[in-house]
Amino acid sequence: MTTLMPIGVFAHATRLSVRALRNYDRLGLLVPALIDPGTGYRRYSLDQFARAGLIRRLRELEVPLAEIAEILDAGTSDDVKAAIKRHHDRVAARAAELAVISGELDSVLAEPTRWLHVYERTRAPQPIAHLTIRTPLGGLAELIGPSYARLFAALEAQGVAPAGPSGARYLTGDPDELTVELFVPVDGPVRHDGGIGSGELPGGLLVATIHEGGYDDVEPAYRSLGRWIAERDRVPAGPAEELYLVAPGPSVTPEAYRTEIAWPVSP
Repeated sequence: MTTLMPIGVFAHATRLSVRALRNYDRLGLLVPALIDPGTGYRRYSLDQFARAGLIRRLRELEVPLAEIAEILDAGTSDDVKAAIKRHHDRVAARAAELAVISGELDSVLAEPTRWLHVYERTRAPQPIAHLTIRTPLGGLAELIGPSYARLFAALEAQGVAPAGPSGARYLTGDPDELTVELFVPVDGPVRHDGGIGSGELPGGLLVATIHEGGYDDVEPAYRSLGRWIAERDRVPAGPAEELYLVAPGPSVTPEAYRTEIAWPVSP
């Protein structure tokens, strides 16, 4: 039996917005595996992860939708690389990033087969200090470090010690306009200081997996959670979360990073 997932789960798993998926369906770039004739609900299959991942990467490189259609319709991997090279020549300022993407193209095009172990855990509500940032997905890496530095500096100034690893909650999933809540668990009260405030990390049931290494290859973790949720017909009950068990630091190499990727789900 083919495993199908609703558009919301597929959007989270591929880090594409529901709005973008509907647009890609309208343009014929990524047509759902099934559209319910009675309700119109779109459902996607696991073998569409690769195509969705390629589209997302190309949009991050600002490849026009018409050129993405040309790339997707190319017959071979070499044809795909040639089409990307043409875009590379027109956008010289993005040459370095395009070269990286082109070198990784085979793995993006290949059907995803690397599934990570997924587990369930229950979390009790936990007090946190938090800071909300808004940025396109492409600007998150540049903004997240200084934002955490600001958050930790505010806690230190108030004499509040972290009570666990820091994390992030993706309150909105649109890659063009992310709203991300950065948080640090705390034991003591936190005074509001500009954009920094106090709150509570909701308790409940989470499904989670561990991503090892840098953040450029985090997609298998999200895909693994999406497949697990779809196969068990579970319902996400909150925004996706990342918990930085081994976070970036002066003496920490990217190979040593350990990140728990999790979604709250209904019991």
